[in-house]
Amino acid sequence: IRCVGEPTERFTEDALRMMRAVRFAAQLGFTIEDATRQAICDMAQNLSKISAERIQVELVKMLTSDRPDLLRDAYELGITKVFLPEFDRMMEQPQNNPYHKYNVGVHSMEAVKVIEPTTVCRWAALLHDVGKPECHTVDENGIDHFYGHNEKGAEIARKVLRRLRFDNETTDLVCKMVLWHDYGLGEMLKKTTFRKALSRMGADFFPYYIKIRRADMAAQRDYKLEERRNSIEHLEKLYQE
Repeated sequence: IRCVGEPTERFTEDALRMMRAVRFAAQLGFTIEDATRQAICDMAQNLSKISAERIQVELVKMLTSDRPDLLRDAYELGITKVFLPEFDRMMEQPQNNPYHKYNVGVHSMEAVKVIEPTTVCRWAALLHDVGKPECHTVDENGIDHFYGHNEKGAEIARKVLRRLRFDNETTDLVCKMVLWHDYGLGEMLKKTTFRKALSRMGADFFPYYIKIRRADMAAQRDYKLEERRNSIEHLEKLYQE
């Protein structure tokens, strides 16, 4: 992917073209030409002048493409820090924890890759752990913990989606997926306990919970994998009953 003529001139005419370069690479399976990449690095800050609505359109197209993980390219090129600084924080937050093998940002992108390519599901997967940097603690054994990150994450996700001018329905559903994504992790819940939770989340929402739970698990280490799979299957059985 390269600009026609001089990249700096093209990006001066319309800074959104920097995002389009990454989006085209994601949609078409191309790479970005070196001079164009350098111009994006040099001029990334110009994206601050672009409306949130136009940014949102490009992000949605990128995330629902076959290569949504190229959002990492946007991070490396310095453009996400302009309109999605929360993702930069995620990319800089390690997870020294038995369940994880990636930092928060890479883990989230791995979840994005395996969930179905709808706007709601891809954004929920991207933001499901957005609260972790603010909830990070380390215990006496040097293990990282992120207590309460789902509640904090839902709060941050709402701010992100409103800033990017998403509609209320999409915003509400994504935030709900973020809030519930780690419910019942590894537990064999009793039917009465699950019934109470189902009444709170809403029976119609449960399929979305399963989608984000499975995507999250697929992006983790194999530690206690069988136990977590059994937990999900148990909840699905209770739901059907």
